[in-house]
Amino acid sequence: MKSKIIKNSIYNVAYKVFSVLFPLVTTSYISRILLADGVGKVAYAQTIVTYFITLASLGIPQYGIKAIAQSGSNNKNRSKSFIELYLINFISTLICIVAYYLAINFIPFFDDKKALFNVMGLLLILNLFNVDWFYQGVEEYSYIATRSIIIKVLSLALMFLLVKSKEDYIIYGFILCLATAGNYLLNVFNLRKHITLKVDHLQLKTHLKPIFILLASAVATEIYTMLDTVMIEHFHDDECVGYYSNAVKIIRILYTLVIAVVATFYPQISKFLKDENYSESNRLLSVGIKIIIMIALPMALGLFIMSPDLVSLLLGEGFTESILTLRIMSVLIVVFSFAYYLGHIILISTGNEKKILFATLLGAGSNFILNILLIPQLRHNGAAIASVIAEVIVTFSLILNSKKYFSLDISKKYVISVLSATLLMGVAVSINEIFISNIIFKTVSGVLVGVIIYFCILFATKNEMIKLFADLLKKKIRR
Repeated sequence: MKSKIIKNSIYNVAYKVFSVLFPLVTTSYISRILLADGVGKVAYAQTIVTYFITLASLGIPQYGIKAIAQSGSNNKNRSKSFIELYLINFISTLICIVAYYLAINFIPFFDDKKALFNVMGLLLILNLFNVDWFYQGVEEYSYIATRSIIIKVLSLALMFLLVKSKEDYIIYGFILCLATAGNYLLNVFNLRKHITLKVDHLQLKTHLKPIFILLASAVATEIYTMLDTVMIEHFHDDECVGYYSNAVKIIRILYTLVIAVVATFYPQISKFLKDENYSESNRLLSVGIKIIIMIALPMALGLFIMSPDLVSLLLGEGFTESILTLRIMSVLIVVFSFAYYLGHIILISTGNEKKILFATLLGAGSNFILNILLIPQLRHNGAAIASVIAEVIVTFSLILNSKKYFSLDISKKYVISVLSATLLMGVAVSINEIFISNIIFKTVSGVLVGVIIYFCILFATKNEMIKLFADLLKKKIRR
C-alpha cells in the first residue's frame, strides 16, 4: 500500500507541477497582452460562471471521492455509486445551464458583457462530463495526469497563436475554458474500463442529504472567496480586480502544489476512518501533516520575500500593485493546507459535512463584513486582509470539530528542525535579494539558494521525513 500511495503521489505531483507551469506561463504572457483591465474582465466573468458551476456540482466533487473509495473494489457497488452521483450531477448541471444563459441574455446588467459571458458558459456545459471525483476515488492518478497535460499543452499552443492583442480577451476566455475543463470530455471514453451500466435499484436519495450539505458549504465558500472579486468590481474597477485575481492565482498555484503531495492519501484515510482503523488513519494523517509543514512553511516565507521579483517576472511592471496583496496572502499557503487536510478530509470521511458547512458560513459572514469595512479604503489589499482573517477562522473551526478523530504524532524535534531550516533559508534568500540586481538571475538564484540551504539544514538536523524519503529512494535504486 505504501508503494501505491507513493506512486500516486508522484503522478499527482507531476500533474500539479504541470498545472502550475501552465498558469505561470499563461499568466505571464496574458498579463502583458491583456493588461490589468482585460485580465479583470475575464476574471470577473469566470467568477460569475463559477457560482453556477458550484450550484451544478452539488458538493459531489468532494463527496464523490469518499463514496467511490468507500464502495470498495466491488465493481457492482462502485458502478451503482457512480451512476447515482452522475445522474444527480447531470440533472443539476442541465438546470444551471438553462438558468445561466437565460440570466446573461435577458438581464440588462450583462448587455455590454454578453459575448464574453456566453463564451465562458462553456465551463458550465463541460461540467456535464466532470467525473474527476470518480478517478480520484479509484486512485487513477496516472490517467488524470496524462489526460490533463495533453489538454493543457494544446491550450497553451492555442493561446500563443490566437491571443495577440488587448481585444482578444474573449478568445482568451474560450481557450481558458478548454484548458480548465476540456479534459472532462475524455472522461466518458475511459469510464468503460471501470464501471458497468447494468445496475438495478438506483437510490439517488441516499446521497442527497450529504451532497446538499456540501453544496451549501461550497456555495458559502465560493461566495466568500469570489465575493472579493465582485465587491472589488463594485467599489472600484476591473483594474483592481486584475491586481487581486493574479495574486490569488499565484497563491492557489503554490497551495495546490502542497496539497498535491498529500491529496492521494484521501481515499485511504477515508477507508480507514470508515472501518474505524484509527491507528492507520493517524499514521497517514501524521505523515501528511509533516509533509505539509515541511513544504508549506518555507514556501510561504519564500513567497513573502520574493514577491516583488515574482510579480515583475511573471506579471510585468504593470502589476506592481499586486506585490503587497501577494505578501498579505502568502500565509494562506499554510492555512489552506491545514484546513484541507485536518478539516475537510476528516469531516467528509466521517460524515460530518454539517460541521464543514458551519465553519464555511462562519468564514463567509466574517469575510463579507471585513470586505465592506476594508475594500472601500484599501481596495484589493483590503480584500486580501479579509480573506486571510476569514480563512484562519474557518481553519480553526474545522480543526476544532475534527480533532476527536485524529491524534497526530509529531515530535518537537521535527518542528524545530523545519523552523530552523525555514528561518535560515529566509535569511539566505533575503541576502540574495540585496546583492543581486538582475531580476531573472535574482529569482533563479534565490530559489536555488533557498532550496539548497533549506534541505542542508534538514539533513544536518536529521529530519525524520528527509530520512524516510532517502531510505525509500535507496530501496528504489537497489531494485
